[in-house]
Amino acid sequence: MNKIRTSADKLYQFASIMIPGAFIFGVFQFPLKVPIAIPVTATVTAGEIVSEREALELAEAFFGLDADAKETRKAIDKQITFVSSRKAYSASLSVVQKHEATIKREAAQKNVPEDVALGVALLENGGSDTAVSSAGALGVFQLMPGTARSLGLTVNKKSDERRNPSANIEAGVRYLRSNFDRFGDWGLATWAYHAGEGNVSKALKIYAKANHNVNLAGVKKPGEIRAFVEKYGITIHKLLSDPSVKQFTRKLNDDSSGYPYKVIATATLFKEAK
Repeated sequence: MNKIRTSADKLYQFASIMIPGAFIFGVFQFPLKVPIAIPVTATVTAGEIVSEREALELAEAFFGLDADAKETRKAIDKQITFVSSRKAYSASLSVVQKHEATIKREAAQKNVPEDVALGVALLENGGSDTAVSSAGALGVFQLMPGTARSLGLTVNKKSDERRNPSANIEAGVRYLRSNFDRFGDWGLATWAYHAGEGNVSKALKIYAKANHNVNLAGVKKPGEIRAFVEKYGITIHKLLSDPSVKQFTRKLNDDSSGYPYKVIATATLFKEAK
């Protein structure tokens, strides 16, 4: 799977680059208590590194091997504190735990990383199978009416298939997969779940022009966008850290640029709750 490595030597390399001699506080430490301080002298064995395989894979996919450890820690710790303190967090966790098997099954069938699917579900869910947001998103994966219809669900005054947990989960995971097929990167695919394909494409267009003097066609030519992402190794952290892109994301509502970091936070918290 693109940008997700699984061998023990890659995991060890990542840990060595990000956190020489110690695991990052609050980000890759499992089990996690929120918040918790870990002495800087704490060490981790090779066996423990391998046991944290999935956490490292997800972090590498979103941040890349060259991400700054201190900046990464700060970004994720902030979001762990935020998402775990939300009023609906406990209820949302219960919903995702209830449907964990279904989410994992759909993720496996659609070749979506488990942590991405579970993290998005926990972040999106409003505390029940049929929770409706102020914007009109509904269900386990909080699908908007238009998105649900584009995924083949019936949404009208007489029937709303978003209320069916199985249908909602299948569509939500399928939407994640379609985003990955469009952008070729799981961090970008995750952000697109919240910000929409159009905004992610526009951010990439801004980045391409500012950093490589490349004029991307935009959302109407996904093949061109994916080719650019793969050629230049664009991660979501690299994109959202760019000054030109920051000017754009400041105009988006609901802390849009913080969404991918929140997903890693919720994936982390879900593991801690096991």
